Amino acid sequence: MPERWGFGFILLVFAWSSLGCATPPLYSYLVYENPTTFVRLESSPWVDTDLPHTWNAHPTTLSRRQIYNALEGLRVREHRATPIKWVRGEAEVEPAFRKDEIELLLPRLIEGLELAVPQELVTFYVSHPLNATKREVTSGGLYIFEGQLHIILSNYRAVYAIPPAGLIYDRRYPLFSLGPLGVDVFYETKGEEIVWAKEEGLFDAIFGDERSGEIVLDLSRLSMMHM
Repeated sequence: MPERWGFGFILLVFAWSSLGCATPPLYSYLVYENPTTFVRLESSPWVDTDLPHTWNAHPTTLSRRQIYNALEGLRVREHRATPIKWVRGEAEVEPAFRKDEIELLLPRLIEGLELAVPQELVTFYVSHPLNATKREVTSGGLYIFEGQLHIILSNYRAVYAIPPAGLIYDRRYPLFSLGPLGVDVFYETKGEEIVWAKEEGLFDAIFGDERSGEIVLDLSRLSMMHM
């Protein structure tokens, strides 16, 4: 396994930028990448490096079963306002990840959590080309805090038009929404209640969308579920 850069690399990013040099990547370590998918480590925007009680519980080792159950049980449903529900009812429930996406992401997410430091989270990005200029993007991140697995779904099958020139935002910023999420994110428990309520904090109030698709799962109960 290659030696990875520490969290201090994030500081180097800003120092490098201030010197007017070409801006290096905004991530601290690339776990995996192919033309349509990546998993990497990034600085957690809501972690204060001077306040250990805000740090994530990284590095940590999770089992294949825990990560598989977390991804496989994640569900989305088109968000509909109450008046629309009266007319059309609830939208159909869909898995957040396809089977092949889970198999691709699973070992890389496990590796990312084993490499991350407390000030980082693991981000993911999965895309599917629609034509020569557009692709469908699902992206977000995950981290461990106080015995719970937090999964952020920033984009779900969002259609992104690739610009002819300039910065490509969808690959550069997987935590930021390309537009309104448009779906409700929840977990299909299969009779097992493992979802924890998420309290809104200052970061959510100011930045809103960055963690609007966040769900919190109990790691101990994920371990007991069958794959």
